[in-house]
Amino acid sequence: MSLNAELPKLSANSRRLIQKLAELPQAWITAAALAEAIGVSRRTVLRELPSIEKWLTAAGFRFQRRPGQGLLLDEPDRAPLLALLNSGSRPALPKTERRQRLLVSLLAAKEPRKTYALAREADASEHTLAADLIWAEEWLRPYNVQMCKRPGVGVWLEAAPDKRRRAVSALMRLRMPKQDALPGKPFALPGLLAPETADAVWTLLREFEQQEGLYFTDAGFLSLAIHCALTVEQIRAGDWAPSPAEKATGLDLAARLAKRLEAAFSIALPTEEVRYLALYLDAYGGGPKADDWGEAGEMELRGLAVHLIASVERALGVDLSRYASLSEDLFLHLRPMMYRIEQGVPSENPQLTVIQTEYAPLWQATRAACDEAQEALALPPIPDAEAGFLAMHFGAVLERESLARMRIQTMVVCPFGMASSKFLASQLMREFPSLHITASGSARGLSPESLRRQGIDLLVSTVPLDIDFPHVCVNAILQEQDRARLRSALAQVQTGSAPARPAQSADSLRYAGRLSAALLDLLATLKIETVPRPRTRAALIAEAARLFAPDNPAPVERALERREALGDTYIRPLWALLLHCKTNAVSGCRLGYLRAEPPVYEDGRMIRGALVLLAPDADDNVPTEVMQAVSGILIEDPQLIEALRGGDLDGAAAILERGLGDRFRVALRKKWKA
Repeated sequence: MSLNAELPKLSANSRRLIQKLAELPQAWITAAALAEAIGVSRRTVLRELPSIEKWLTAAGFRFQRRPGQGLLLDEPDRAPLLALLNSGSRPALPKTERRQRLLVSLLAAKEPRKTYALAREADASEHTLAADLIWAEEWLRPYNVQMCKRPGVGVWLEAAPDKRRRAVSALMRLRMPKQDALPGKPFALPGLLAPETADAVWTLLREFEQQEGLYFTDAGFLSLAIHCALTVEQIRAGDWAPSPAEKATGLDLAARLAKRLEAAFSIALPTEEVRYLALYLDAYGGGPKADDWGEAGEMELRGLAVHLIASVERALGVDLSRYASLSEDLFLHLRPMMYRIEQGVPSENPQLTVIQTEYAPLWQATRAACDEAQEALALPPIPDAEAGFLAMHFGAVLERESLARMRIQTMVVCPFGMASSKFLASQLMREFPSLHITASGSARGLSPESLRRQGIDLLVSTVPLDIDFPHVCVNAILQEQDRARLRSALAQVQTGSAPARPAQSADSLRYAGRLSAALLDLLATLKIETVPRPRTRAALIAEAARLFAPDNPAPVERALERREALGDTYIRPLWALLLHCKTNAVSGCRLGYLRAEPPVYEDGRMIRGALVLLAPDADDNVPTEVMQAVSGILIEDPQLIEALRGGDLDGAAAILERGLGDRFRVALRKKWKA
């Protein structure tokens, strides 16, 4: 129903029923209870419900009827409804909502719209509409959608179909918080996207994700769903044009998704659209993986994450290396972020102003880190909105980890009963906020192993304990000497050594043995060779195949060529190719470096060498874990690539040994704790 349409007329009983619904709490209510509330029969309520529902829907309010539950006015703020009911006219729209509706009207229009009609729809003055049109023109500009105005004709938009599709997609994402996100109607926007198309695409993609064993973030899934739905409708309307898809990536997964869409909607997706779907899948975590360890693009993104972390560390004077989740979280965020930037898709960040003003040091550090990375790694400019999202990652991790460090998981041990335990716990939490009381118990049956499994850091007991575990004895009603003991115990826990490691299981020992053998094999077979005048990438691939399989290089070369066909293997920060595969030509993990002298030049790139990473094609996960670690060290420790380029075999082996040792000490601890 258009915004300027007359609202349906209401009977006196309908008006009273709506008034009572608006006055009641936001909860389900039965027709009988509503009837009793205003003194009419249940039959009267049922008779008036159709007109009530029609009026509320036309006025833009959410009203639900559900058998077995009753009626629900799904509006937290009832003031606009009461004002409209009492005045008989439509309340003025908030500025943000008014402007977004204007964008919907313009993007949905098939012909020029008269300005007086747009003003009437928004219930706004001509002066207000003029200001809104200026805002809309600025909002549309980054998407290359041009607003045209002509006196006597009206206002209309001109844009290629793919540009219009991007603008509509961005507008839908912007409006999502105001939309119902129920499975039956996840992201439809009447006028721009039909609900039945949205429903069908949503269901299809959920099934595709489950059957293919993929995992998308909510934002990634929504972006892909909106793109697919808009593409389907444009193809049906004969108004489709391809989006640019310049990056090479595997098409198998995208082709399977395309077949599902074609079958569901009886359309034919052009090859260009399949390529674009492949980019979406790759950017949002569903793309193909040729091997189980590093790709060139992945290593570049991990390098960017390392660069950003190092820059923020310097600016804020903090050590972020302790926050193991930060690097992985940033990497997962950077994939879609760089995709948006490279494809010219603007991003909205509603929290940007808050970040810039209330978290100024963090914002300045992150903005500077983005600028440094752009210059050092030859990246496209990173907009403030995207930098704001990165700042939120840093801020969230710093706040979460700092809180976790301050909180000490504590068990209260008191033999005098539950009341005494609770009273002591309340005193502890009030006077020592860093204590997190997670449990209470008796002195009987305490064991260090059980306490560690529960994650307990400290025991606070009202009786002396004979246990090899951090503990302190206090009175049930804290005295000053008890507070002193607690402060001392807290300091020891916060600065003390980690709890003793549990006994190693047989599985852990076998894992440690396989891991040690794989690491020693890798270090013992490390190679650096010079390739004189290689001239081409193909020449480097041929030499890489011979590096560890000189007697039978053909299978390795074919495997490397297959990997090359799936996507570019050039790593910009390292000026090197990443040539890697699984092959039965090697019996263990292998790392080598080919020094190209002189470098190979292609497409404006300088290839100074090639990294060769091979692993046996076996079911054992250890080789994959080792090669993943090697890929990480290549990015995180610049000294390794410098040693390889310089032909320093011993230096490279020492750096690898140190880096692998640090990484796998953590892995072994996890195995022993399991």
